[in-house]
Amino acid sequence: MYFELKDATAGILARSRRHDDLCDLPLNLIGSEREAYDIQATAQDVLGFERKGFAIIGTSDASRRALGLTKPVYSEIPPLSLLCGVQEFRLPPGTMGVQCEFAFTMLRAYPDAGEPIDIETADDAILDCRPAIGIIGRRTRQAFTGNNAAIADFGLHVATICGNHVPGVSPAELSEIDVTTFLFKQTVFSGKSASIMGNPMNAVVWLARQLAANGRQLEPNDVVATGSCTTIHQVSAGQHLAVDFGQLGQVECVFI
Repeated sequence: MYFELKDATAGILARSRRHDDLCDLPLNLIGSEREAYDIQATAQDVLGFERKGFAIIGTSDASRRALGLTKPVYSEIPPLSLLCGVQEFRLPPGTMGVQCEFAFTMLRAYPDAGEPIDIETADDAILDCRPAIGIIGRRTRQAFTGNNAAIADFGLHVATICGNHVPGVSPAELSEIDVTTFLFKQTVFSGKSASIMGNPMNAVVWLARQLAANGRQLEPNDVVATGSCTTIHQVSAGQHLAVDFGQLGQVECVFI
């Protein structure tokens, strides 16, 4: 894809996200993962917002199958898309569904120079963990599958809704959390935190390695949304979603 075409594609995606509109871009024509991340980065620059963290999708087998991915992908989170204590959320056009995930906040830059990237060092670099609902969707009218289309389209990220922090949850406990989702107080589906790469903290490790390979790192106060520990669930306006993360607490939202 020519440089000028990548810039034009990124500009259209940015406008579509800013105005909650859909476009007709043929994202299936993106030729490589590098091109896709270049388009995403340029689109983030066009939006003009300083990032608040990173959102990952496809960290569990069930979510990859639902989204047509072969591996996890990530994107930056703009400030307006990171929400805490939200009671209502308006679903934009192109919404694909929600994912039940964990939202880590970084205590420090990670990794430091020469620091190994593993679950032990990640635990030292993390400030806290909160339950979260991730809204995913596309900016194109046509539904494209595949890693490259998802990457370019902001990693399919729409918003991350965080619950309250519950202190004192260890890495071992994080790998053993049962997650139950309710619509209108009726159990819809359940999952286990271990479906996210064996432990949700491994999503932070994976992301840190991806960033380090490109000369980047996680910064203090960055939020890392881990991707879903359940399948992707479709929601509609008027529905009330509540998710119980066991000892980590609950998060809920009404979609309008």
